[in-house]
Amino acid sequence: KLQFLYLIATTGASSPALTRTMRFRSAVAAAAASGAGGWYLSRRQAQERMHAQSRFDALTSGPRTYRTVAGQDGWGSNAPIQCEDGSWIELWSPPDRTDQLRRLEDEGEFDVLVIGGGATGSGIALDAATRGLKVALVERDDFASGTSSRSTKLIHGGIRYLLLTFQTKIPNKFTDLFQNLTFNQANYDVVKNDLYERAYMIESAPFMTKPLPMMVPMYKWWEVPVLWIGGKMYDGIAGSRRTVPSSSYMTAAEASYNFPSLRETDEEGRSLKGCLVLYDGQMNDTRMNLCIALTASQYGATIANHTQVNRLTSTGSPGEEGYRVTGAEVEDRVSGKKMTIKAKQVVNATGPFTDAVRKMADPKAEDIIVPAQGAHLVLPDYLSPDRMGFVRMTSDGRVLYFLPWEGSTMAGTTDHRTDVTDAPKATENEVDFIIKEANAVLKRPVTRDSIRASWAGLRPLVRDPNAKDTKSLARDHVIDVVDGGLISVCGGKWTTYRRMAEDAINRVLADNPVLKNKAAPCMTLDMQLLGADRSGLVCAGDFGKVNVTLREKFALGKDVAKHLVSNYGTRALQVAAIAESLETTRTGSQPFEEAKNYRRLYSKYPLLEAEVVFACRNEYALSVVDVIARRTRLAFLDAEAAAACIPRVATLMADELHWPLDETERQKADAYKFLQTMNTGLKPEKTLPLQ
Repeated sequence: KLQFLYLIATTGASSPALTRTMRFRSAVAAAAASGAGGWYLSRRQAQERMHAQSRFDALTSGPRTYRTVAGQDGWGSNAPIQCEDGSWIELWSPPDRTDQLRRLEDEGEFDVLVIGGGATGSGIALDAATRGLKVALVERDDFASGTSSRSTKLIHGGIRYLLLTFQTKIPNKFTDLFQNLTFNQANYDVVKNDLYERAYMIESAPFMTKPLPMMVPMYKWWEVPVLWIGGKMYDGIAGSRRTVPSSSYMTAAEASYNFPSLRETDEEGRSLKGCLVLYDGQMNDTRMNLCIALTASQYGATIANHTQVNRLTSTGSPGEEGYRVTGAEVEDRVSGKKMTIKAKQVVNATGPFTDAVRKMADPKAEDIIVPAQGAHLVLPDYLSPDRMGFVRMTSDGRVLYFLPWEGSTMAGTTDHRTDVTDAPKATENEVDFIIKEANAVLKRPVTRDSIRASWAGLRPLVRDPNAKDTKSLARDHVIDVVDGGLISVCGGKWTTYRRMAEDAINRVLADNPVLKNKAAPCMTLDMQLLGADRSGLVCAGDFGKVNVTLREKFALGKDVAKHLVSNYGTRALQVAAIAESLETTRTGSQPFEEAKNYRRLYSKYPLLEAEVVFACRNEYALSVVDVIARRTRLAFLDAEAAAACIPRVATLMADELHWPLDETERQKADAYKFLQTMNTGLKPEKTLPLQ
């Protein structure tokens, strides 16, 4: 039906372009409305609609401005890009934030209001929107500003949980294997479910996610057969949806070749017996989070960052019959404007702050979140190979990762109880612990001089009354409902965000029959995210072609092209177009009249000034911290470099967002303050300035 309407819309080459445009928009709208449940589209219909929208862009492509235009709802706001077949299309861009806020205030009652813009909250918005529900999402700070930006960047099933499926604790000697023998079904289920979701995450953003081999060094003879069997079980549990290479054994000589800094003897003088090579996935967590949120917006969700919930609205009072949470009073932290959002169902996905929102609905609700802090250090890239990490069990049974990430080396993590805070910071003890454990297996010692950045995040673990410490707490998620019908999604981890979202919306539908009657089944398991070339028109899923285009057409360096593709996918072409436009404006020359000199934010890293502009125009970046910490990852990679870039980032953003001088200075001060949480372990002379 959609193809037939498409033919009608494009019939008659002599018809005016505007008439064709209006006719085709009507066709797409009619096809969308014809699905069961109003706005619901089947998977096939959704794919056809995406293809048709791309072809509509090709029909109407022409001279475009780069700036997002309020009220256009994403149409006609980007320069068109050329596909591999030579045709031109215009990639989708999100609605203007002003329009998003207007929709929150004026569009009446939403089906679902999600509080929290982290991985779980954004996933819930995407799941609900693709089922045909009317969704709103608000986030007090920025997308992925909390726990979701401070992960180990792995998409994994949890090898530690697999070991603890058969052992009561991590064995230190051969006899422990028999003394600690057990079978824990709960741990097995966690690994199985996590590996299933690992496959989805890797396939959902193939431009960003990648398999990462990790060596597990073995210095005891009995570790060789035990860990080899464990690796094969890890592969087997993943089944046909493994999506990464299978584990393998690597000899000591091969290990030394592939990881030259790995010690050949341990602290007790035992020689390296070899390594188990395991594969899991790796990602850029904030960029992944942003892709999820923007994809939700593309499917119709209304999303707003820097919009905080002041209180929940309701009918009745807690404890009374008929008491029901009906929405929230929110405040735009940019303008200070307050508004009330009405919703049939409110879902709380605020991670470590879950209990605070639960108590807005039910002041007598008991705390169920146990925040645990995990710290990471970022070190120079020469401390690890580009494509190989390692994993080891620490002296107290934790897992230490030493991984290549974004041109640096990341080491972590720790695990200890803490209080909820907006600004977690790695402690001196955590820094010392990571350095000590890393040096136990590295030839070249890690020192405090090696640290470029350090940071910590809070894991929202779910309380277990029988647990003695955080290592005994389950990482699996819980769906909680308090008085008033507020649904909270608690616990879980990055890898399982999609399943958490699906379970949350399933509970929403179970508690709201009127929504269940209009909602479609969950669609997210087979869905790819924004930038993944879902229509196949730009590069047919071969992102190497985008890389080549960036290097040949735009004359970008190899490192910059690789960085852009792995963080933006097909949208890297939009970033490059902005970079070219900025260069033309700066020099006053056409792109090919002189050598291109695209400006980097910092010479050592492949980050372009154009990314700051793109973040403001297409990714809802509203503060300097949004850019240096989450649109780019410079604050997480190198605190000193990020500090050096703050003035330039502020200037670029002031031009885009029309900041007055006092706001620009405030933004810079806030950014310097934020960086104070990213530099634990730096020597005093490296301490960053407050202003």
